[in-house]
Amino acid sequence: MAAAIIVGWVIGSGTEIHQAAVAVLFAFLAGGIVLNVLKEELPEEQESRFWAFALGAIGYAILLLAV
Repeated sequence: MAAAIIVGWVIGSGTEIHQAAVAVLFAFLAGGIVLNVLKEELPEEQESRFWAFALGAIGYAILLLAV
């Protein structure tokens, strides 16, 4: 697993990925994060607070767009 990081870095340094492909991969990753939060982190009962989740999602989106 640790070697995969180094191999990925070498491949990434030697190749150039089109900006549209990076956007698609980034959107796929962000969607996976959102689905994981919805599935695993939020309580199944009515114990959750939507506004706390929405505020966190908006803050995370602003952070991603700022970078």
